[in-house]
Amino acid sequence: MAAWVASAGWVVAADVPYRVQLVWGTDEARPEGKELKPLDPAMAARLRQLRFKNYFVTKTEPASADSKDFRRVTLSDRCAVDLKEVGGGKLEVRMLSLKAGSEPRQVASRTIGIEQLRKGEMMIYAGDSKDRWEDCWLVIVDAPAPARAPDTKP
Repeated sequence: MAAWVASAGWVVAADVPYRVQLVWGTDEARPEGKELKPLDPAMAARLRQLRFKNYFVTKTEPASADSKDFRRVTLSDRCAVDLKEVGGGKLEVRMLSLKAGSEPRQVASRTIGIEQLRKGEMMIYAGDSKDRWEDCWLVIVDAPAPARAPDTKP
């Protein structure tokens, strides 16, 4: 559970500078009865080059990282991400495939500059859906700006 700290009119997540999202890309409409939220319109617009009409967030997790050890974020029973801040102001992101009864298997590793993330860039890892031939899944790591607290007047 994340702790929230208010400071100078800004609400900042303590020790949670990153956000990791598992996103489903499809040309289909949102299935009835599913609790899927549409991806933020600005983010979806940036993904339109991938050809899909709709992007639905299946899970969003706040995440933190440090330079000592990888920190794991489990997104589904099939997918997890390890995060670690490495030298040169970079964040290493390891994609892991999960399978019941087996050790997690690393399928990819990428680094991105932490300043790039703070300036609005995203690290995206995408792959074909094994469940639906026409769809894809994406893991998006970003560093969203802190939410601004509403101004309160005494």
